[in-house]
Order: sequence, then C-alpha cells, then structure tokens
Amino acid sequence: MKALIITAHGSRKQSSNDEVISLVKKFDRETQHGFDFVVCAYMQLATPDLDHQIDLLAGQGVKKMVVFPFFIGSGSHITTDIPNLIDNAKKRHPDVEIVMTIHLGRLEDIENIILNEVKKY
Repeated sequence: MKALIITAHGSRKQSSNDEVISLVKKFDRETQHGFDFVVCAYMQLATPDLDHQIDLLAGQGVKKMVVFPFFIGSGSHITTDIPNLIDNAKKRHPDVEIVMTIHLGRLEDIENIILNEVKKY
C-alpha cells in the first residue's frame, strides 16, 4: 500500500488547519491518484503530527509513504525538521519506504499556478 502525507506548518487558527484538511478531502474524491491513503500532518500547533501519521500508516500496512511539504519557502522545517523526522521514522519502520518531495514553493509550474489565479482579477 502507498500513502501521501501532505505536511503543513499548522496553526492556532483552526480555519487554517481546515484548509489543509479540505485539500486532503479533494484527493479522497479523486480515484486516479495512485495512493491508498491521503492524509495531512502538521509540524506544530496542530495535530496530527508527522510522526503520528507515519506510525499510524505503518501500522495499517503501508509500505511506501510520500511526504509532500505544503510550504512556500525552504525554512528549517524543510531543510532540517522533516528530513530528521523521516530519518527517525525509517529507523522505527525499516520495512517502509519514506520519501520527501520538493516543497510547494519549488514546484516547477508554481509561477503558472500563480499567473492562472491572478489573471482572474
């Protein structure tokens, strides 16, 4: 089984966290994405955290996890925290492949996404 974990910063403001949950639910409605599970995780200020989601998914038999950092810039969560959490999780679950993609702000077509939105105004 394969899982996608969309990992965001987390916020004290629940409506901000709910935006990430809504994004995950959009994947639930799409049947052709190739993942058995699509879940969210937060780095701080909200739950569930990344460690929890990795452990939960591993317990459900997931053998490959793709962590997508839903971050614009490459701050310490991107450069240090998420890679460290993944390294530690690999030690806890040596039979699970866990990979981290580039973050949202580094996507090749991010400028087109922005331009498509601003052209509406």
